[in-house]
Amino acid sequence: MVNRMIKVSIMITLYNKEQWFERCFDSIVRQTYKNMECIIVDDCSTDKSLELAERLVGNYTGNIKFVVIKHAQNCGVAITRNTCINNSNGEYLYFLDADDEITENCINSLVLFAQKYPSVDIVQGNMYQYPRVENDFYELKGKLPEFVSGNLEIKRKYSEVLPVNPVNKLFRKKFITQNYLYYKEKLIHEDFHWHFFMMKKIGSFAFTEEYCYIRYYVPDSIMTTPNLFPSISSYLIIVEDILSNLDVDLLEQQLKQIRVILNNQKKNILSDEKYSSLMPKCKELLKKTPNKRFFAVLIMREITKKIKQRISSIVNKIFR
Repeated sequence: MVNRMIKVSIMITLYNKEQWFERCFDSIVRQTYKNMECIIVDDCSTDKSLELAERLVGNYTGNIKFVVIKHAQNCGVAITRNTCINNSNGEYLYFLDADDEITENCINSLVLFAQKYPSVDIVQGNMYQYPRVENDFYELKGKLPEFVSGNLEIKRKYSEVLPVNPVNKLFRKKFITQNYLYYKEKLIHEDFHWHFFMMKKIGSFAFTEEYCYIRYYVPDSIMTTPNLFPSISSYLIIVEDILSNLDVDLLEQQLKQIRVILNNQKKNILSDEKYSSLMPKCKELLKKTPNKRFFAVLIMREITKKIKQRISSIVNKIFR
C-alpha cells in the first residue's frame, strides 16, 4: 500500500447504463485503496440507471463516500464531466465510464506512481478491451515510458500515443482547474478537443504497465454507433478551434493531423446527400489550413525572433 493517503475522486458520467452500472460500481467498492470519494452524475437517464445508482449507494456501508447528482435536464457528456470536476474534492481525479470496470488494485497502483513522481500532472494506467482481441488498441505496454517531463518533449513524441479518452488517467486536480481544462460543451468527440488543449499545458506524465482498467465493447455506446451528422459537425468545430491555437514548434505535425481529419470528414459528407450542407464549411477550413510553405515562413520568423533576442542579450551584457 501507499504511504501518504492521497485523496482520489472517482468520477462517473451516467446515462442509460442500467445494464452495466452494477459491474462498474462493484469494481469501485472492491478497491484496495480506500481514501476515495465517488462522484456519480446522472444526465437524465431514461432507463433506471439513476434508481440503480441510488439503491447501490444507499446499501453501501463502507468507507468510500459516494455522491449522486442528477442534472435537471440532459446536457451531454461534456457538461456532465464538468459537473464531476466541479463537485470533486480529491487531490487527484479519475474518470471511469459507467459501462466499464477497474481492476482491484487500480487506484492504489496509480497513486503509487503519483507518490513516486510528486506533482506529476497525469498518471496513465494500462488497459485492455473485453472481449480480448489481438493487437488491442488500448494496450499501452511498450508504447510509453515510465516517466516523461517537459511539455515540448511530450507533445512531440506522445501526443498521438497517450489515449485521447480521459478514462484510466489519474489527473492532478490543480492541473485541470488552474489551466481551465474543462470540456467544450455540446460536442461529439469532445475528448479529442480536450486532449489537444490538455497537451498544450501538460508538464509531465507517468505510466504504469499494470492493467488498471477493463473497457467493455458495448455495441450501442457513443463510441461504437455511427451518427455522422453531429459527428462531422463536431469535427469541423474542433478543427476550427485547433487552427486558432496551433503550436509553432509542432506546426507540420499538427497540420498533417488536421488535413487527415478534414479529408475524412469530406469523405463522410460525400457518402450521403443528407450531409451536403456541411461541405461549404469543410471546404472553407481546408482553404484556411496553411500549407507547408506557410509553416516554413512562420518557423523562420520564430527562429529569427529568437536569434534577435539572443543577439540583444549578448550586446546588453557586453555594453553593460
